[in-house]
Amino acid sequence: MSGIRNEELVQKALITTDALASQGKLNPAQADKFIDYVIDITGLKNNARVVRFRNEEMLIEKIGVGRRVAVPAVEAQAPATRRGVNTARVTLHPQEIMVPFEIGDTFREINVEGEAVEEHIIKMMATQLAIDMESLYIEGDTLGRADLESNLIEGGSATQVIRDSYLAMFAGWLRLSDGGSSHIVDALNQNIGSNLFSRAINAMPAKFKRNRADLRFFTSLDLEQNYRERVSTRATAAGDTALGATQPLTPFGTPLLPYPLYPFQYREVEHVTLVNAATPAALRRRPVASVVVTLATLGSTPTTPFIETTDYTVDYAAGTVTKVGAAIPDGTLVKVTYAANPTVLLTHMNNLIIGIGRDIRIEKDRDIFRRTNQYAITVKVAVEVEETDAMVKLVNIGVGV
Repeated sequence: MSGIRNEELVQKALITTDALASQGKLNPAQADKFIDYVIDITGLKNNARVVRFRNEEMLIEKIGVGRRVAVPAVEAQAPATRRGVNTARVTLHPQEIMVPFEIGDTFREINVEGEAVEEHIIKMMATQLAIDMESLYIEGDTLGRADLESNLIEGGSATQVIRDSYLAMFAGWLRLSDGGSSHIVDALNQNIGSNLFSRAINAMPAKFKRNRADLRFFTSLDLEQNYRERVSTRATAAGDTALGATQPLTPFGTPLLPYPLYPFQYREVEHVTLVNAATPAALRRRPVASVVVTLATLGSTPTTPFIETTDYTVDYAAGTVTKVGAAIPDGTLVKVTYAANPTVLLTHMNNLIIGIGRDIRIEKDRDIFRRTNQYAITVKVAVEVEETDAMVKLVNIGVGV
């Protein structure tokens, strides 16, 4: 198996219809190659730590010092104190995700690829699974944002919203970077530039930036392009590189890495209490846009959101929501989903953790009455951060160049 490229494995060893095991479970070599494939597709290779596991959960041991250990040495006297290390654990709690799909006999018979279309579709589904997993790593939020049903379900309502239960499986890196001992730097709507990168580096504790090359700036393609355009106007070698090359920019020696699925304006979600018509509820970001307000209990049933100006008002610059009218009773807990200004995440390249289980299944079944072949790709994943103190998040960055 070692001589087979990832693409060949997905095409030949994993998703050919004849090669599926009776229970659909990939053998260890196949599972490892599949994991390599989904990581390579997302571009997270060498920029996040990938942990492979088989158990229902996995413990990652942390060990560090974090404070001074040296003491004055006095001849003929034993030190009065002894230094130790700090130990802790990061626990990965995997969740199971599935890609269910089916291929009808008629379609398989009349398409231009013939029988080969089945294997082609399975490969496409495996590729899309890798992309969906990257979205979960980055954008996951256990509160579950409100989204149009049509955005999540084919044929769904274009006016009513449901809770995005997929992204609610985990808190992804953008949400984890808001908690614990992470460091938030407010750009106050300033456009991206060297000053903001400098502020982020200054906010990083010294013990995590000894080797600047091991740090990474993560952001969206659009924000990286804004910075690249700004740098390209300089009459310097760096300006020429920004204009004519695709290699990563390195503000203050730290690579700036854009990811296609890192959102330019992240859809934040918060549960806030609307106390009364005289008390605005402050959101964590400002300015805000595209605000949607529903009850915090929003689930999978399509629901018409509350109406702005009729049920609530928004101060977009200040990032506040205030109830009006009687549709929202005083003291109601509501879900507020909104678009926030761009962000940049600064952390160590091994601080972001992806857990992927080796018990991967690609299963096939037959519905003889509907004349379809049914497939399910199942994998367990987990997302974590080893040390939130080693994370700096630039927020409220301006959308201009």
